Amino acid sequence: MTKPLDIAVVGGGIVGLATADAIRRARPGLSLTVLEKEPEVAAHQTGRNSGVIHAGLYYAPGSLKARLCT
Repeated sequence: MTKPLDIAVVGGGIVGLATADAIRRARPGLSLTVLEKEPEVAAHQTGRNSGVIHAGLYYAPGSLKARLCT
């Protein structure tokens, strides 16, 4: 008989993988799996990220977007 799974993270995008990694680091004794409907992880927006870090230069000074970029 197999041991029951402790945690399942649904979604293999950047948020799901980061969440799974944080859980794994915080609780290394737990059994964890990532469930993804695609044949590989990061198949959508995560895989199409340009890698540009937006510094908020295009947003109105003091706006929520500009503050969140910093």
